[in-house]
Amino acid sequence: MYTDAIANVPLICTAVLAVAIEVLLVIIKIRKTAKVSFISYFALAILIFACIRSILTPGSGPLMFNLLILLATTLIIPYCVMLAFGKQVVPVVEEDEDEEELFDVPEPQTMVVEDVKPDEIKLIDKGREFITAAANSFMESKDSEKDGEQTLLANINKACIEVTGADGGAILLVDEFDDVITVKSLQGNFPPPYKLPDDLPHKPLRVSTSFKYAQFPLRDNIFGEIASSGKAELIPVPGIDDRIFQNTPEEFLKLGSFIFVPIRLVDKDVVIGLVALSRDAGKEPFNDSEFHWAQTLTDFAESALKTTLTFKQYKEKQELTRESDIASNAQIMLTPKKIPPLGGVSFGSMTEMAAGVCSDLFDVIPARQDRISFVLMDAAGKGMNALLVMTMIRAMLRLIVNTTQSAGTILSWANRGVCTETDIDHFASVALLNYDPTKRKVQFATSGSIPVMRYNAAKGTVEKISIPSEPIGVEKSKSYKDIEFVAAKGDILIMYTDGIAESLNSAGKQYDMSGVANILKANSKLSGKQIANLIKLDVKKFVGTETLHDDQTLLVIKIQ
Repeated sequence: MYTDAIANVPLICTAVLAVAIEVLLVIIKIRKTAKVSFISYFALAILIFACIRSILTPGSGPLMFNLLILLATTLIIPYCVMLAFGKQVVPVVEEDEDEEELFDVPEPQTMVVEDVKPDEIKLIDKGREFITAAANSFMESKDSEKDGEQTLLANINKACIEVTGADGGAILLVDEFDDVITVKSLQGNFPPPYKLPDDLPHKPLRVSTSFKYAQFPLRDNIFGEIASSGKAELIPVPGIDDRIFQNTPEEFLKLGSFIFVPIRLVDKDVVIGLVALSRDAGKEPFNDSEFHWAQTLTDFAESALKTTLTFKQYKEKQELTRESDIASNAQIMLTPKKIPPLGGVSFGSMTEMAAGVCSDLFDVIPARQDRISFVLMDAAGKGMNALLVMTMIRAMLRLIVNTTQSAGTILSWANRGVCTETDIDHFASVALLNYDPTKRKVQFATSGSIPVMRYNAAKGTVEKISIPSEPIGVEKSKSYKDIEFVAAKGDILIMYTDGIAESLNSAGKQYDMSGVANILKANSKLSGKQIANLIKLDVKKFVGTETLHDDQTLLVIKIQ
């Protein structure tokens, strides 16, 4: 409690100072000693609310506090723009020819702020609309059927068209993963300034629809060039710009003038998209004032988009965390806690789960007196998708291992069952090892990237005895082969997922599996559980404080 109180001191001090400033502003308003905008009161009120909420609800976290502070800061922008555009007029004091009056102290001069021009008022009003649209996008994002970001982009596009007198507008956003820029909003008449596909009919509806769903590389076209350069451009005569292509011969495809303005992340100065405006051919081209207005509106739009994108990222992180927690809890429930005594076998395992991954699972099934089945799987993907795949395969294997079918046949059947589920990413590496303690017979089959290694007690050697094959879920007709041999007393079999072999230390070096071989040779007299613990300690020592990026699972089966 004492620590919490200390932690709240800065918030309390901030709230007290904000209240004091609010009171002073009220006094200034009453005494009329200066003109104070209502935005100042509102912004301070948000700041006070943010401090009080953070103090009373510690669990809300710093992100919500930061969002409220960002909103308060954003509200000040229109007011600052108004002051920035205003001109101060200072009356000039004429020089008096009388030398005696040169030493008189001049009376204080009154500073007069010129009224904001009508065009500038329009810009400020549109900026306020962007802030309101950004706030409304929070509520729309809670409804799965609505896209708040899309609504905000449509409002920005509409405002830019109205203020600049454009005939059409488009907003495109950069996809940082695919290195393309994609159309997100298209309104009005915007003739494409790029070469249309040869097989596309030159019909207004077909052209507009094609443009609405188009993606462009970040080069060899006007949209990609503007996004890459980050420089706003006014193009009054497109015919002399080789980045713009004139499609012919239809009248509706004729190009007029264009304005292109990049959209940046305010705090990172990274181009995330652009606003493109078009005026029809035959009309007066865009002028410098309209170009300036488009840039100012885009500045407002950047602040609104930053707020919306921050909230969107926060919401996505919440959803991923919630999904990850559910998947991880289910993964723990499916992992065997207590393994019954296994005849003729000393068993050990190690499992280290990476946060938010949920890809590994093992199972031990004493099916019959002559069969103990050991299963290890590594599903593709993360979270709930990986959990669904693992649960499905686990259920099928638990059912089929009770038959007399071989390990290869069981995996082949499971593969056909998984391949019928086409709605999910269903790839998985699976190793199934059946052991007959009555004959010391080992039979196993593998799919994907899970290897099986054998320590031969008679020879004192360690070798990989599995063969590579396709994962389960790739090809329905795939069949998996059995590998069989009779083990000797003291032989050790291990199976492991690639999370162990791909573990990285602080130097970026991968774990060397020869270390596992050395542990097996030096500690072959120990139990399976003891050997698994030694391998676990060795991997942990190698990784150190580095973060795990994949689950790590290893099974040790020692023949007794």
